Amino acid sequence: MPDAALGDTPSGGASAHAPDAVSAKQLLGEYIAACNHRPPDAFLNHLGGQVRKLLDEGIAPAHLRAALERHRAKGLSPSVLPSLVHEVMNATSPATTAAHRAWTNPTDVVAAYGDEL
Repeated sequence: MPDAALGDTPSGGASAHAPDAVSAKQLLGEYIAACNHRPPDAFLNHLGGQVRKLLDEGIAPAHLRAALERHRAKGLSPSVLPSLVHEVMNATSPATTAAHRAWTNPTDVVAAYGDEL
């Protein structure tokens, strides 16, 4: 069996992309399909670059899709896409945040404060 030439990329291994991996081009195509009118090429090129960088960082396609949906709905600059991804990934649901509760005088002082009063 002949040795592989220097510089040849192996056909498998860690550097190979999964066959079902989502590409920046695919995500951008989904974005364009959801728009009423095709955005300008300069805008799409900038947005595509942002999507590619985020995919290369290992951001999940589901997070990118959600961020791109927010981006499309708000009509923002492509440069804010990383912020929208952060927002999507780290948003807390209203059910998990503690609701404000007004202070009330405890009815059982010993249970509330111990014997410190």
